[in-house]
Amino acid sequence: MEKVLNTLNRKIIAANKHQDMINKYKALYTDEERVIFSLNVMLEYNIIPQVSGDIKNAKESEKLREEGNKLFVSTPLKNHTCVNALKLYTKSIAYAPYPSEQLALAYANRSAVLLKLHKYELCIQDIDRALALKYPDNLRAKLYVRKVECLNALRHPCLEDGINEAQYWLEKMSIDDINRKKLNEKLNSINHNLVSQKFKKQDILKQLPLPKIQTHNSEVPCASDAVTIKYNEEYGRHIVATRKIRPGEVIAVEKPYSLILTPDNVHTHCSNCLEVSWANIPCEYCTYSMYCSEECKAMDWKKYHDVECAIFPSMLKMNFVKLDLFSLRLAIQAVREATSMQELRKELKEVDNCDDPRIKGFSKNGTFPSNKYRSLLGLVTNTEKRSVQDLFRRSLDASFILYFLATGTNMFGSPLSKDLSMLIKNADVTFVGGLILRHQQLIPSNIHSFSEEYGLEAVERGVAAMPFFSLINHSCNPNILRHSRSEYMIIYAMYPIKEGEQLCDNYTQHYAITPKAVRQKELLKQYYFKSCEEDWPLYHNLKSFRNLVKKKEDQNKINHALRKFNRYVDIATEGNISDKHILNDLLKMIEVLFELAPMPCEEMNNVVETLKRVYDLNGNRFEIPEL
Repeated sequence: MEKVLNTLNRKIIAANKHQDMINKYKALYTDEERVIFSLNVMLEYNIIPQVSGDIKNAKESEKLREEGNKLFVSTPLKNHTCVNALKLYTKSIAYAPYPSEQLALAYANRSAVLLKLHKYELCIQDIDRALALKYPDNLRAKLYVRKVECLNALRHPCLEDGINEAQYWLEKMSIDDINRKKLNEKLNSINHNLVSQKFKKQDILKQLPLPKIQTHNSEVPCASDAVTIKYNEEYGRHIVATRKIRPGEVIAVEKPYSLILTPDNVHTHCSNCLEVSWANIPCEYCTYSMYCSEECKAMDWKKYHDVECAIFPSMLKMNFVKLDLFSLRLAIQAVREATSMQELRKELKEVDNCDDPRIKGFSKNGTFPSNKYRSLLGLVTNTEKRSVQDLFRRSLDASFILYFLATGTNMFGSPLSKDLSMLIKNADVTFVGGLILRHQQLIPSNIHSFSEEYGLEAVERGVAAMPFFSLINHSCNPNILRHSRSEYMIIYAMYPIKEGEQLCDNYTQHYAITPKAVRQKELLKQYYFKSCEEDWPLYHNLKSFRNLVKKKEDQNKINHALRKFNRYVDIATEGNISDKHILNDLLKMIEVLFELAPMPCEEMNNVVETLKRVYDLNGNRFEIPEL
């Protein structure tokens, strides 16, 4: 996209129309007008988007499979090497035409990695997928013997049938085939050691049940009545406590209006449910989306992938990022949620004309639900604070996405003409373009990272559109924790919160990690507000409660509360959180420190970070299996 923008800039400057364009663009009022303007600029300067995304390609599939083979035969073979080989085989599956021998071979090769990782059920699935396709007859015996290994490990009742199948295909192999003897020996070995063999099974990580909210909020269905939405000129819309809130209390359990997988995770996670998936299956048409099951594949197609399938590959080829992908997805969802395009226009107008900023985006019944597009429409876009350059770049991005959408999909009934002048005259097309541009502005200020634990770090699994969570203001020392679970996010109170006190999340880096000036610069650039009145020290300069608390009696109380802390740090580091008392003990530590030690305090910081880790270990996790 940078190349397109540079080409356009050169043409505008050569025509001496740069300032004229800026003046005209500044005068525009709506996002739809901005998209129409951008389309006209593209028409005038002959900037026509080209469909150029990756397509199914047998040679590319073979190349990726060979790269996986090289990794898989490396020594010493480690679990991380296995996972990297698995990713290459999965990518080979994505590129393989359907149906084809390349697809069968990629499934077969991935099954070998899954066996090594003790993923026996998934290994059998991949073997069956390979055998159902054009897998070469002379290689089938190898797969059937591998399947017997898995059936034996699982103590499966079909083991005898599996042995018979393997024997059948072994007998069909040529007597001169050097692999026949090896496979025969392996099968015989399995036969002779059926009872004595011991196999390692990977533990299945199960998340705890979702916490329950005791009394629900009358305005916000996903939230507790311990909070309410307020508005004033200083803070805009924000969330305050209606009563005293203790650390660990559940503030909200919100299901995102929409979720989208981070593109880097497409070969290890499901594009629909976002769960970790070691044996993804591909979309039959594009090289991008992959799924944990046929059910997720069908669900995603029905929701939005029937449209995205033809567009995402071209967008990725042009280096569009997840913000752009998500801006399209939200538009698809908006159109499909509405009864008609006319009704959606009406809804947008109602939200934009709302004269009470506190209830902007509320439904007509006076609630702010998470599953309605109207709630997203009420979120800030910061349009008035953006520079002309920033806004025009987003307009151009939106116009390119709109062009792909209108000319390459059935979004508007059937693919439309690639003539830009015709698209500009189509009111439904330009209206949807305006929505995409609105999302381009809304996403940076409102969308949340949907995270998972990877080793000792929290990393991004995807991004989520969360209407209620987006109303919570920022602090570099937040008093809440946002915690990701499968399909949901939970907000817990981290500190004691007084009645009338504002709840604050963290949009960027914590005060103890990043200097104040850097945090301020990042927040101003992305969110358009100034922050951080205090200039608290970084972590290595934080003072201990021993230096902050003067009374010996209070020091003793803190020491008593923290007596198990070091053990809990070890538990959290190892990832083993079976101790039922750890959460309650950590929350009690926070209460004692909050009461007796002034902030900032080294021990408070340590306890809070450990508590976050324990919560997150109960949520989304990416665990690399052991060999």
